[in-house]
Amino acid sequence: MLVLNSFFHILEWKIPNQADWQSLVATLTARSDKIYAMIIDEFGPNGLLVVGLFVLFLGMIVIIYVKMVFDTLHQEKEDALDEYISEINQEEAEAQIEAEKELSLSLVAASENSDDFLGVGEDYERLKQSMQKYAKTQQQEFNSWRDKTENKVLSSTRIRSMEIVSLIIKMLARQVSEPKIAQTLANRLQLELSNEFILQIVRSVRDFIGLANAKMFAELPQAASLPKPAEALKLLCEKGDSSLCLELLQKLTSQYVEDATEEKGIVRQLLLAQAANYACLTGNFAALDDMELALTSYNFATEISSESVTAWNDLGNAYMAQNNEMKAMFAYQAVMELADPYMYEAQIANAKKHLATYFKKQGVENKASEFAADAAKYYENYGLHEPLTILEEAAADHIISRQDIRESLEILLPLV
Repeated sequence: MLVLNSFFHILEWKIPNQADWQSLVATLTARSDKIYAMIIDEFGPNGLLVVGLFVLFLGMIVIIYVKMVFDTLHQEKEDALDEYISEINQEEAEAQIEAEKELSLSLVAASENSDDFLGVGEDYERLKQSMQKYAKTQQQEFNSWRDKTENKVLSSTRIRSMEIVSLIIKMLARQVSEPKIAQTLANRLQLELSNEFILQIVRSVRDFIGLANAKMFAELPQAASLPKPAEALKLLCEKGDSSLCLELLQKLTSQYVEDATEEKGIVRQLLLAQAANYACLTGNFAALDDMELALTSYNFATEISSESVTAWNDLGNAYMAQNNEMKAMFAYQAVMELADPYMYEAQIANAKKHLATYFKKQGVENKASEFAADAAKYYENYGLHEPLTILEEAAADHIISRQDIRESLEILLPLV
């Protein structure tokens, strides 16, 4: 009460006393009685009910009106938001179209100004000329590569090649899975290499061993003068020298192209497709030490088999390694157009990874995010950069320290 008295005092109000309250109540009661009498006179005994319903009706109208106002304001807000989102989507769509148009024009220009993008097709003479050009160019680059590396101290690149291939062969001999080998390579050797390169070299060594066991090298016409597959891999493991592996693969590629020139139709296409696979394998081994040498093989693979997904994928990787983004995007777009999603999951993931980076630079965020997410899902399954468990570390230590290269090659190539 003291507080209320102070409050009213500050406002210079007078606190009503009991008599004032009684007077106010009496006044309100008299007016209520007067209003009640007026209602009864006007509407009869049910007058209060009629007035109550009327007031309720007016209240409902007010509520409906207020709701309509709020709904209108909300709809205007939604329409404005939809219009804003539509404008953003339209801008992204236009940016994507512009980026793809720019990419296409640049790639067409690149293909017109370069001998790297030749179409061989079914023409016999052109096929032979392409093969001769490939063999001559590869031999020149191969000789140049040998001159740079022969009788010299091992380069860091060659040492890295020795470590990579040695570990792959030792683990393959112990029947370790490809994903686990790739994970071990990434962890143990601390490789600053892309996921696709690590997986590519693991598969390449595996495929080379498979070709050797299938007698593919032994059945070549000039097999007697060629090195043995085990010797080729041993040289690569001990000195980082892939020259003998490259020689075997180049001869195998040439033989298939030569066989294709004597065939027609679907048989020729199948032989050229296989030759393209061997050319890619040649490029993968060359990429360990010399990317120019690798590019010769990848370009030749796309020339003789323009629908080879593997060839376009490997060519794209090689151009990316040389920071030639436009030609790389050309190759990756070819992968996206040609690849079956079930047969070429790895190549599609790789292409999407690089195309995502390109589209992000062009401001096409939706496409970039979609491609990046798809690629990430694929690489997460391999867990290349996840740390090895204690048991896996111990197993890797045992294989590296106890497993001999010669012993591993005898296990992997028992009859070669």
